[in-house]
Amino acid sequence: MSDRYVMEALLRPAVELNTAVAAGCAAFVCVSAPWAVALAPSVSYVTAGAFVALAAVRTRQGLKILRYRRNLKRLPRYVMTSRQVPVSRYRLFLGKGFSWEQKHLQRLLETRRPEVQAFLQPSVAYRLARKTERWSEYRLPWLSRVLRTDARFNPVRPLPPAGGNPAIHGVEPDETDVSMDLGERVGHMLVLGTTRVGKTRLAELLITQDIRRGNTVVVIDPKGDADLLRRVWAEAHRTGRQ
Repeated sequence: MSDRYVMEALLRPAVELNTAVAAGCAAFVCVSAPWAVALAPSVSYVTAGAFVALAAVRTRQGLKILRYRRNLKRLPRYVMTSRQVPVSRYRLFLGKGFSWEQKHLQRLLETRRPEVQAFLQPSVAYRLARKTERWSEYRLPWLSRVLRTDARFNPVRPLPPAGGNPAIHGVEPDETDVSMDLGERVGHMLVLGTTRVGKTRLAELLITQDIRRGNTVVVIDPKGDADLLRRVWAEAHRTGRQ
C-alpha cells in the first residue's frame, strides 16, 4: 500500500496481511530449516530478519485498512468525566475532530459506490444477533440482555444510538482535540442537528468551561431540559459559585 498518491483505495480487502503471513512463514523457514531454501546458517538469520521487517510493515498497513473499515461502521468510544474537561483562559475546547480536506470528500464519496457496500453493512453475525435479540426478548430474556450488552467482550453489541452517518467521522481515523481561540467567540455560534445527536452535550461542554473559567454565565433554555439544569447547578456548586 502506498500513501504517495492522491487517489486512495481503502475500502477493499486487507491484502497486505496475506503478504505479512507469507513473509512470516518465510522467516520461520529461514531460521528453522535454512537448508530447505539453500541458505547457509550465517545468511539465513539475515534473510529471516529482512522477512520479519517486511511482515511488520505489511501488518501495519493491513491493520490501517481494517481500522479504517471498522471506523466507517462503529466509531471508537469517546468519553470523559466532568473533571477531565480541559479549561483554558485562551482556548475553548470543542471535542474531537479533524480538518476537512479533499481526501476526506473523496473517501466519503467512495462509501456511496455500490461495489463497496459489503464493507459498510453490518456483518452476518451482527444481523443474526439482532434477529436473535428480538426473538428472545420474551422467550429467553437473559439471552436478549447478553446480546444487548454494550461491552468489549460482546463482538455483536448494538451500534450506539448516536444517529447520523458514522462515515462522516470515520473517514479520518486519527482525530485530534479541536479548540478555538476565545477571541473568536465575540460572534454568534449556530449549532444545527436533529434530536439526540449531541447539541445539549455540546452546550454542557461550553457552559462547563465558562463556569470554571470564572465568566458570567446566563443560560436560557426554552425547552427546559432538566439534565442541563442539573449539570449547570453541579458545575456551579463544584466551583463554589452557587
